[in-house]
Amino acid sequence: MRYDPFYPESKEEIQAIADSRKFIPKELFTQIREWSHMPTADFIPTRYGPRGYEFLLAKRREAPWAGQWFFAGGRILPGEVSQEAMVRGCVRELGFTPEGVNSKFILEQSIYNPECAHGGKGYFTQSFCWQVWVEADVKISLDSTQSEYRWFTPEELHDFVHSVYVLKAVAHLHREPARDYASAMMC
Repeated sequence: MRYDPFYPESKEEIQAIADSRKFIPKELFTQIREWSHMPTADFIPTRYGPRGYEFLLAKRREAPWAGQWFFAGGRILPGEVSQEAMVRGCVRELGFTPEGVNSKFILEQSIYNPECAHGGKGYFTQSFCWQVWVEADVKISLDSTQSEYRWFTPEELHDFVHSVYVLKAVAHLHREPARDYASAMMC
């Protein structure tokens, strides 16, 4: 059985091709990155916690957005859709597995990242942002890409400088998960 009817290779053959790839020279990578968009999946855990409605932001260790409060997230790998990348990212970066019915796609936006972790010019990502409802007592376990996390209330957001993307995504968050997700599933 083939992996996908649109590709002649099996899942194993596709993985072997991906594993055999070599890194391109840094200068060429920087030039390609300058002209292309990298797909990413970002996610915003939300909850009703001790202070009411809250959402989680993490302080990034590396460029882009090093030292800034931003969303957890990362690249969408070959063969993944954004929801799969979001689930993988929640597990890897924050240490919890989201339940499928408690996540909702909220925003897609082209983002200019002014700095690159590998040096070179800024680059663009095509970012797919997800809202993930969690229980108030969810245990967060950061990986090495984040230095700390914090639960923000919407009122506190304005006390910090954030990118336009963060502000826009937070504006798209839903506050009532049961009603919001039930109506989304009916569409």
